[in-house]
Amino acid sequence: GLLADDIDWITAEFEAVFRDRGVSHDGSKRSTVVPFIDQRPKLSTLLDHPNVVGLISSLLGPDFNYVGGDGNYYTGDTQWHSDGFHAVGKFLKVALYLDPVQRDTGCLRVIPGSHRIDLFDKWDARQARKAEELWGLEQRAVPSIPLESKPGDVVAFNHNLMHASFGGSARRRMFTLNCCAHCETTAEIEDLEKYVASHARFWIDHMHSDVMRQTASPARLVHLQQVMAHEGHLAALSAKSRAD
Repeated sequence: GLLADDIDWITAEFEAVFRDRGVSHDGSKRSTVVPFIDQRPKLSTLLDHPNVVGLISSLLGPDFNYVGGDGNYYTGDTQWHSDGFHAVGKFLKVALYLDPVQRDTGCLRVIPGSHRIDLFDKWDARQARKAEELWGLEQRAVPSIPLESKPGDVVAFNHNLMHASFGGSARRRMFTLNCCAHCETTAEIEDLEKYVASHARFWIDHMHSDVMRQTASPARLVHLQQVMAHEGHLAALSAKSRAD
């Protein structure tokens, strides 16, 4: 219920992004917009919302970095995966589901502990996508915890965590804010730059939109500046991706 008081305008803004971008979801496959909250000034204020900032700060520190996010109409199942594997930096996904989702209707399922670096080569949880081949189990039968939610709830989890969803509708609405702890070491900076580079597949030149930057207060800029300082390689990589 962290954003229960705001869910009506958040949902209206979600729909407006897809309408403004001319994206019509027909249910045949996932529809995605990247970055997402950046598309509209009001949605961008989620990065100023005391409940959102308080949640992220409690996990990553008050000077956390905002590294974009996506908005989605999901269709069907999502196989087991993680959003990367960071051995140095700490990355967080904050997800808002705009439809009620339960265990067998598309809620997020997670494998607790699968984010742990020390267990990476000692535990087969990260092989969950190969469950049928390795263990004779359907992916939906892999032991996990369902994070059932209703509109207004917020789900937050480490990017390393193995997660999936099963049984969802062909019009499941969800969007994310991705953040990481402020980078202090050379290794953490390199990890951030690698994460930025991975967004070339979306053909974007910057991790944040002009709307996000131009409407930013000094407090919001704290969460943008380090990313802006380390995204100079993205435009060339996106140009190469477009050409390929």
